[in-house]
Amino acid sequence: MIYLSVNQTIYVVILVFSILIVLGLIAFVIIKNFYRPKHIKELTYLKLKNLCNANDYLLLNNYKLHLDDKNIGTIDHVVICDKFIVIVNDFALSGVLSGDFADDELILYNDKGANRILNPLNYNFNVAKRLALYNDLGQSLLKGLVMVNSDCKINMTSNNHQFKIIRVNELKKTIKQFDKANVKNLKEDDVVRFINYLDSNNIK
Repeated sequence: MIYLSVNQTIYVVILVFSILIVLGLIAFVIIKNFYRPKHIKELTYLKLKNLCNANDYLLLNNYKLHLDDKNIGTIDHVVICDKFIVIVNDFALSGVLSGDFADDELILYNDKGANRILNPLNYNFNVAKRLALYNDLGQSLLKGLVMVNSDCKINMTSNNHQFKIIRVNELKKTIKQFDKANVKNLKEDDVVRFINYLDSNNIK
């Protein structure tokens, strides 16, 4: 049997706890990196839910609308702020996203190489255009956000203040920034009409 002095016992205890902490941190990073890309929808929803509860915004989720005779548009989330209606769609994208706002395609660089993807900004733009056309709302009252993973680097060569690609960790700040604009608040009748339109045209 090995007997340890008090100092040796303290050293062993500290060493064991240190090893456990390091292993825990490593496990946390691995789990976080595995979870976030695959569950961005859940992360976005939780952030939006907290934001809306804290600021008395209205949050709607999961809509499908006919964009035209052939195409259907999906809306993951709708945030009705004091001054704007924000259309939010989330995409599990990690790596480096490059291109121009007006491009039909963007390039995503990651460990799989360089891949061309359809520009999700165009998707949000078409959804907002459809909503504005059939809701008596000016398109300027609609904002569009494309959510990507927090570890995605965005290199866009031009910017648009109405439609943006942002990382999920920038979500709250961006929506709050929208609502600081020097414009009048949305009218309650317009908001009610908008919600009724969404509900009546939602494809089940």
